[in-house]
Amino acid sequence: MKNFIRLAGATALAAALATGAGAQTELKLASNAIKADPPKVGDQVAWEWLERELVDKTGGDVTLRVYWSGSLGAEADLKQALQSGVVDILPNSGSNAADAIPEIGILSTSYLFRDFDHYKEVVNDPAFFDRMKEIVASHDTGYQLVGMGATGSRNLYNRQRVVESPDDAKGLNMRVMSSPVEFKVWSELGTLPTNIASTEIYTSLQTGVIDASESSIPFIVSNKYYEVAPYITLTNHQISTHLFFMNDESIAGLPDEDRQTVLDLIREAGNVQIDATKRLSEDLLKTLREAPGVTVTEVDTKLFSDRLTSLQDEVAADLGVTDLLEIIRSH
Repeated sequence: MKNFIRLAGATALAAALATGAGAQTELKLASNAIKADPPKVGDQVAWEWLERELVDKTGGDVTLRVYWSGSLGAEADLKQALQSGVVDILPNSGSNAADAIPEIGILSTSYLFRDFDHYKEVVNDPAFFDRMKEIVASHDTGYQLVGMGATGSRNLYNRQRVVESPDDAKGLNMRVMSSPVEFKVWSELGTLPTNIASTEIYTSLQTGVIDASESSIPFIVSNKYYEVAPYITLTNHQISTHLFFMNDESIAGLPDEDRQTVLDLIREAGNVQIDATKRLSEDLLKTLREAPGVTVTEVDTKLFSDRLTSLQDEVAADLGVTDLLEIIRSH
């Protein structure tokens, strides 16, 4: 019975994603980002850029269809659709990606990157990106790493009180992403971490199932989390990495003359996302500060980083990626 239900669900999803007539190759991308006018997240800027560039650079032979707002499900739940090729491209946070590829958990450690510029420099270093590609390929998941972007610099927000130091966060029921490293980070800060789907954060805060979570400024604003968790603490503890995965057969199925162009454009979309995210983060922080009932607290991030940076070496050693950590620190 369970197998029948799973098959029926997969059939329904495949039908919903049926490609339109006229395009030689239509790539399907599932995004949790909420589409807005004007855009509030770098994801939208990047994927709309990629839509235009694919048409321009391939003469319309390859096109992109984006499914916005988690309409196909939370990104953490879509790996099976990616593996089967029902979805061709899936942007995944580092924490969600670490479920299938544990080494990626190093990206969940706090204060790993100084800022967006440092992160962009690192991911464009061939030594770093090629090593990341090698790690993903070694797990034989049915998909490959084809790009890396960023959705923001992550910050703490909660429904209970102003948080100015790690001690103020103690005891908060804290939604964290699914990576074991995330649980370790937030346990170290004294919160009570739990994992729920990203699509359930708003209602879980609203009903008191959780007290707090953490995300980038663009996602706090675009998802209106500040309405139910008005205490924002600018911890800037993590650049929220986005890894762009593409199904193996989808890559092989691209027209030979367009394949490298498409892969290059997806890779460049990561830089577009990083730049847009940096700009939007600065703009939307002003919006957040002016929102009625919202308290934005700037903190001495050293109070947090002193408790967390030692985890970088520990996690890198446990995961066997000390070489990646060395590359990051060399920039």
